[in-house]
Amino acid sequence: MRNTIILAILLIFLVGCSTQKDSTDTTKVTKTISGTTDLILDEQDLNQLGMTKDLDEQELQELGIASGTNCWTDKEYSNIVDSTLGQYSICAYKLGETQIIIELKKFANKEALDGSYQYDSSHYFSAEGLISENTFGDQSKFRVNNENDYGGQYNQKGIYYYHLWICKDLYLIHITSKGPDQVKENIADIGQRILSKFN
Repeated sequence: MRNTIILAILLIFLVGCSTQKDSTDTTKVTKTISGTTDLILDEQDLNQLGMTKDLDEQELQELGIASGTNCWTDKEYSNIVDSTLGQYSICAYKLGETQIIIELKKFANKEALDGSYQYDSSHYFSAEGLISENTFGDQSKFRVNNENDYGGQYNQKGIYYYHLWICKDLYLIHITSKGPDQVKENIADIGQRILSKFN
């Protein structure tokens, strides 16, 4: 009788362990994004996207980024629309001869996000340079510079400025480029890579 009880306990233990193992193997772990720094591209991302950190000191200083790094984060960012506190990161990279700037903003609420998005993505831009809307989710906008933009007549010939705005949760992602290369597909890939960090 005693051997039967011990055998039954062992069987329950083994079945419980194997069930626990199976449930662990099939459960997908979702990463929680707690701030803008969680969305910054890592070395693997940069390698796969073909981007480098090869900016000179002057280029970094113009963006407010300290020497020795390619990113800067303000954890007490004040939103210009309603002065609510959020978080802001800016990173700078090179893709061939083109400079890529990624701005990541986290807002306190949806109203602050919507107000900032409307201001950033519509301010001074004409409709002619629009590439797509809502391709990267609701409220995304993708465009390239056009001579009909406000001040567009002063743009240097042969220099392209692509802009991609993406809203996700309480985040506004803005990817922009400046350079001689037509990097439309590259900008789209960068946007998808950052969005994948939410999964």
